[in-house]
Amino acid sequence: MASDRNEVTKPILPGTAASDYERYLRTDELLALQKRPEEMLHPDELTFQVVHQSSELLMKGAAWEMTRARDYIEAGEYDRAARLIRRGLKLLEPPIELLRVLETITPYEYHVIRAGLGHGSGLDSPGFVALLHIGPPLGESFMAQLQKHGISVDDLYCRHDEFRSLHDLAEELLDFDERLQAFRFHHLKLAQRIIGGEVVGTMGTPVEILQQRMERGTLYKALWEVRNEITAKMNAQMAEDAKGHGRS
Repeated sequence: MASDRNEVTKPILPGTAASDYERYLRTDELLALQKRPEEMLHPDELTFQVVHQSSELLMKGAAWEMTRARDYIEAGEYDRAARLIRRGLKLLEPPIELLRVLETITPYEYHVIRAGLGHGSGLDSPGFVALLHIGPPLGESFMAQLQKHGISVDDLYCRHDEFRSLHDLAEELLDFDERLQAFRFHHLKLAQRIIGGEVVGTMGTPVEILQQRMERGTLYKALWEVRNEITAKMNAQMAEDAKGHGRS
């Protein structure tokens, strides 16, 4: 029986790790990517690295799902695209929450760690940059589908029952846009909390630039503005109805 168990658990994938789990995930390499204790400038540096490395992996996964979603949008498979966007959004939730972990590092401790960062800055995050890069093409593919159906964004919302899948996709895109803004907001508050709001960051960039980028960072302007248009029309309609009741 013991030999049977050994056969079942014996690694069969290439590699030297003790189990196929470790070989498949390449945990030997993954867990060697952090500084060793003797290399750290401060014990909190492991947390600092783990948070950032984990976030990069999660954002890479999110960007991958958004890229796949774009292909489905262009193929007219809106439900499948929306499902992948939802998955990508779930992958983006942990990086936002992990920023709160970094808030537990005090300003003095951070500046000890900062001495080893070189010119490193969160603004250089390849994962977040990848998400910013896929955002506009994703929106362009969506707008092309509206054109294909001969409708405007306002038409889509007005006739949402007729274009239910496309309408739901629009809402997922809005969620994606909102999630990116939420990440930027929390990153801004983290920077203000750790290094202050009126000092220069590691790249010589004032923290205020983060706020400016957040304010300019809306990806899908038309999806946000249609809310204003719908409210304006409904307000006008209610005013007209009120006038009609007054005359009667």
